[in-house]
Amino acid sequence: MPRTTKRENMLRVFRHQEPEWVPITTVCDNYSRPVDMPDGYFEATGGPSTLALARYLDIDVWDRFTAYGEVYRDVEYTECVEDHIRTEQWVTPYGVITSRHKEVRFSSPVPGDPGICSWAPCEWPVKSPKDFRAFAHIIANMEYEFHPEEVAHRLRGLGDEGILALSAPSSPLGMCVRSYMGVETLGFAYCDHRSELRNLLELIADKYYVAYRGLAQMAGDAAINYDDTTTHAISPAMFRELEVPFLNETADILHAHGKFLIHHACGHVLALLDDLRGTRVDVLDGPYAPPAGDTPVARARERLGMDFVITPPTDDLSVQSNDPEVTRSYVRSMFQQAGALRNLIICVVPPPGVPVSHLWLAVDEAKKWSRELPSSP
Repeated sequence: MPRTTKRENMLRVFRHQEPEWVPITTVCDNYSRPVDMPDGYFEATGGPSTLALARYLDIDVWDRFTAYGEVYRDVEYTECVEDHIRTEQWVTPYGVITSRHKEVRFSSPVPGDPGICSWAPCEWPVKSPKDFRAFAHIIANMEYEFHPEEVAHRLRGLGDEGILALSAPSSPLGMCVRSYMGVETLGFAYCDHRSELRNLLELIADKYYVAYRGLAQMAGDAAINYDDTTTHAISPAMFRELEVPFLNETADILHAHGKFLIHHACGHVLALLDDLRGTRVDVLDGPYAPPAGDTPVARARERLGMDFVITPPTDDLSVQSNDPEVTRSYVRSMFQQAGALRNLIICVVPPPGVPVSHLWLAVDEAKKWSRELPSSP
């Protein structure tokens, strides 16, 4: 009888079937990535690569890829970088929208390693409801360019090692938190300009649905939205009113084409899980235990139920410690709290700049329990 491939085994999890083993995955990007990879790693992959890191660790592959770009029409758009400040400007018939981000660099102690670069917002594009009309014009005239050939190429390289999830637009509410207006302006608009805010979010959602329809028609197994779903930024009432309908609609779009919806939610989400459980989302990319979040695996199982797929990540502090007892105990606890091996994927996340050797303890312990639950201490 042929051995189950890593791809088929992970798809069994997404389909709520019994897997042969709990998939052990990783993620590698411009932020979460290790150092001290083998010589030629960056040259061979062209940059941080989840696929390359998973192969190096000999674990399951959950590859992630952005397969679309945004193009502005009927808007004069400019971008420039000066003194480590990136300024974007959109000139519309209803006013000028300006956004600024500051470059923040974290150097690596490893010779030849590129280090980490991040862009922190220092001026939100939407500063008050007075900017809603101009911003709505930008969104309404935005178009998408899709790259199906690149997706097909990515899948050929992946083979049967795992699945490919295409990055998709976050929810309009989440994007207001992270990219469009920030928590303060969003909060005031939600309280004092509820109707105008709702209209803007619905317009953004309609545009995002176009992206989801395009992604749904390309190859790949799922779409993942990287959202700022956290009670540090939004209330459960806001989530219920303004985000749940969007999640259900995007899930329906993807399901109609045989794709899964993965909802990424960093941070404090415990108070949102009862509502998330009632959506048609397939997978929660999380939850995050303290200190990064407020939801250990056991609480997620309690609130979401055993039939909801979760992909809890390892804790940065335990991996950074490189202490066998600390790291192994944390991973073992994740399996114990899960209570069952179905509807579970463990993600070994490299803290930024940690030596890759630190990941082996977590990987080894996760593999040890991927076919049976450890007994409670």
